[in-house]
Amino acid sequence: MVNPYLEGNFAPVLEERSEDHELEVTGALPPDLDGRLLRNGPNPVATPADPADYHWFSGDGMLHAISLAGGKATGYRNRWVRTRALAGKVSTVRPSGPMEPIDGPANTHVIRHAGTTLALCESGFPHAVSPDLSRARVHDFDAALSSPMTAHPKVDPVSGELVFFGTDPFGPPFLRYHVVDATGELTRTVELEVPRATMMHDFAVTATQAIFLDQPVIFDLALAAQGRALPYRWDAQAGSRIGVLPRQGSAADVRWITMDPSYVFHVLNAFDDPGPDGSDRIVLDVLRYDRVFDTAPGDPIASCLPALFRWTIDPLARTVDETQRDDTPMEFPRIDPAVAGQAYRYGYCTRLGDDPAQPSMPGLVKIDLARDEVVRFDPGEGRACSEPVFVRATDGTGEDEGWVLSVVHDAATDRSDLVVLDATSFAGPPVATVHLPARVPFGFHGSWVATNS
Repeated sequence: MVNPYLEGNFAPVLEERSEDHELEVTGALPPDLDGRLLRNGPNPVATPADPADYHWFSGDGMLHAISLAGGKATGYRNRWVRTRALAGKVSTVRPSGPMEPIDGPANTHVIRHAGTTLALCESGFPHAVSPDLSRARVHDFDAALSSPMTAHPKVDPVSGELVFFGTDPFGPPFLRYHVVDATGELTRTVELEVPRATMMHDFAVTATQAIFLDQPVIFDLALAAQGRALPYRWDAQAGSRIGVLPRQGSAADVRWITMDPSYVFHVLNAFDDPGPDGSDRIVLDVLRYDRVFDTAPGDPIASCLPALFRWTIDPLARTVDETQRDDTPMEFPRIDPAVAGQAYRYGYCTRLGDDPAQPSMPGLVKIDLARDEVVRFDPGEGRACSEPVFVRATDGTGEDEGWVLSVVHDAATDRSDLVVLDATSFAGPPVATVHLPARVPFGFHGSWVATNS
């Protein structure tokens, strides 16, 4: 069989590059883009022994860095994350730091917090990465972390706290909630009781609450014993629940709310929304699938496509009101980090192709929740977009006053570009296109890291 996640721009690149010279730019790069766009994604270092069983989520992590300064593109480099999982395949890799309970591939996200760059994957510990990306050390917050960390932590824009959770398939406990302060010290861990290990990929944080998604993709020990790369399966009988925990609360304070089975890989944002009757409601915007992991190994992740839904949660009444906001297939949602956990208006996503059996990402969308409007950016024939990353302009005061960065693949040349859009004129054309010296495979997530951060 042909595995779609080993073909086209999903296929891995086999070379690490260091291009610290100026790159060609079409258009004019905004001078206030001073820093690096870091991206992470799966990139197997060797052809999987059984391509039919290879899953996109399980490839070795590779970081890509595109440097911008002074209105110029000053360099590009890529490196595999030096994990213990990689050390088993490449003899020159020397992992360092404490042992992980599970050797994760560090292939999903890359963030910077408290002066440390972290490569993340929910199946293992974070890896602290050196500035040149050539070294990685398992990072367990000075032995305070004892189980895997989600790839989707949330940074509180007011306190600077890094708020996250971790799931442990070999628990109990199967779920832990953590808080790291602005200096990088892990200050809180709360063990939460859930009946089984499920794939909990993302969650949400408001100014006062943390919201967990316990959905019916369950960890299957029998599949793990068979050596399945990703031993999870859809089980509608397991049910769906939303858990609401006050950010300063204890395990006893969690309120679980049942709802119809569905699945969410990614949350757009969430915020507190007190009702007119004084109820402490929460608004949660998600990209919702009817079901996932209902296909064979090596096939696309789901037999359906996601759409944007708004869930309005009343924790006291234990109810969830579900409204579809748009039917455009979309994924990889991002917002302005300054409005994380707060009432907001705009979001940015990758637009998906209309056929779930042929995974593709033919464009970007900007969501205006105030107008119920979706604006599309079309990169052109034969070109496909990665996750959009929003960077607020230095003098920007409005929520969409800034730049949207996306790595775009051109099938005709089999090369990649960094496209920079003015978020206020989202449909284009781009204000600048940086022509990269290599192909950047479709990955998952990334971050803009300013030079002074």
